[in-house]
Amino acid sequence: MNKHRRRTYLIKTGLQLRYMGIIITTMLMVAFGVGWIIYHTSWSKIANTPDLTLDKLSMIFDSVNMILMQWIVVFIFIIAILSIFVSHKLAGPVYRLEETSKIIASGDLTHQVHLRHGDELGDLQEAFNQMSDSLRKMVATDREIIERLISAGNKLKETLNEKKQNPEAIEGVANDLYSIIEELRMVTSGFKIEEPGDCLAKAPEESQVSESNDDEEPTNRA
Repeated sequence: MNKHRRRTYLIKTGLQLRYMGIIITTMLMVAFGVGWIIYHTSWSKIANTPDLTLDKLSMIFDSVNMILMQWIVVFIFIIAILSIFVSHKLAGPVYRLEETSKIIASGDLTHQVHLRHGDELGDLQEAFNQMSDSLRKMVATDREIIERLISAGNKLKETLNEKKQNPEAIEGVANDLYSIIEELRMVTSGFKIEEPGDCLAKAPEESQVSESNDDEEPTNRA
């Protein structure tokens, strides 16, 4: 639980401060609008109403409440429209990244993310495309090594089929095979496919299996 606890909250400072500014600006605009409406609909009427009584004051507050409710609906509609346009700069890139991830997962490593000018997550686009390029280069290297491995295998087969087999030639082809296999192993050696804890968890299980097999051997011999 503590391992995944966030200690730094301003991770993407520019992006977070930009949206913080949008939220604060919207709140200030709404507060200013509500204050302006209350001032011009209530205090102005109260100041310009002679012989102010409780009945007249109640009528003023009722009219102010009606006007304020109407303006609140207008504010909500305006904020909803603005939020759609503002969130689209973030939702659009997220959608494109999701669709591109599905395409790459299906095997098409040539596809890249292309965001529009003004969209957010530009850094993520560059990192995503770099990851795609790296995978494409690894797969291309892998295919090249496989072709060399097939060629070396065919050469070894031809050498073994010769009537006069040359041990040095066989040893040379075998060394080439080992070299190519080592290159093939190095292509994916940097990939991490399981957590370190999984390896530690497997070790006791394997030791228990080996101990059980050792216990069964005397029984079988008996």
